[in-house]
Amino acid sequence: MKKNKTSSSAKGASRRFSEGCRCSEAILAEYGERFGLAPDLAMKIGCAFGGGLGSTGDVCGAVSASIVVLGLKHGRTDKDDAARRIAADGKVREFLERFKRKHKHHRCNDLVGFDRSTPEGHDKAAAAGVFKKLCPGYVEDAAKILEELLENK
Repeated sequence: MKKNKTSSSAKGASRRFSEGCRCSEAILAEYGERFGLAPDLAMKIGCAFGGGLGSTGDVCGAVSASIVVLGLKHGRTDKDDAARRIAADGKVREFLERFKRKHKHHRCNDLVGFDRSTPEGHDKAAAAGVFKKLCPGYVEDAAKILEELLENK
């Protein structure tokens, strides 16, 4: 895939977010089925990661969900398979480096500029429109990076 080309899956994840999915749900629902994750289960799993890990403002849900998808592709099934663990860790590091190179941060609070861990902070962020202005781009960018890492062995 060309680096500037947006895949239909990346656009689909951004669209899902814009239609009301949490950032993490959008990524997992868009990519999970490729790896046998049923859509309803993808939504359930993704729900807990939204808003920076349960709306605490920690790791961006799009980032967390992308890491889960990388685990679905590159993760190990045998606890003694060190090579697969090391390979999966490498993909996660590469994802985080690329996301942070583009956005400087991977924590939700830092990305949106508000403290998501309090109702007041969430309300201020919503009033400022950051979830509509900024977050679709974070979801799409996470999906683009994910897509490129899924294509590479």
